[in-house]
Amino acid sequence: MTPRAIVSTAACAVVTALVTADTARAQDDAIDRTPQDCVSVSRIRTTHVVDDRTILFYMRGRDQVYLNELPRECPRLATEGRFAYETRVGRLCEIDTITVLESFGGRFQRGATCRLGAFHPITEAEAAEIEAGPERARDDEDVDVEEVELPDDDEEEGSGGEPGESGSAGGDSEQ
Repeated sequence: MTPRAIVSTAACAVVTALVTADTARAQDDAIDRTPQDCVSVSRIRTTHVVDDRTILFYMRGRDQVYLNELPRECPRLATEGRFAYETRVGRLCEIDTITVLESFGGRFQRGATCRLGAFHPITEAEAAEIEAGPERARDDEDVDVEEVELPDDDEEEGSGGEPGESGSAGGDSEQ
């Protein structure tokens, strides 16, 4: 490859990266972050229970996702991973409740009933991060782990101080 071709290829890669980053930012900027009181039940494609207090609602069309944080923990919601709701108006609202469906011997029984929170619009990327959980977020961080040895008890006793006293070696001293 000639030097001109290498520079041209590198420039294309930089432009592609910039366009991709700008597109992701534009999609994030385009989302209306205003929490919604209700969502249309007919638009709910699927749900994902994250934990006892967090549910993701994936909507049909427009790749829309809502994060719903319940006001209080809902016992066994994460363990069971499923819930039921009733609505008479075709909309699920923050004043509505969900009921955990507990599995007993291959049959479902009603569990805890818990109130929903507001529906917060989030991006698909944010939903993927939430679904991945804190373990994945920690894996992505650059953390250096280093093994250290603690001093022996004998070494500490030879420091010249009484137990519980602190002292320093070196430093400025007046003579």
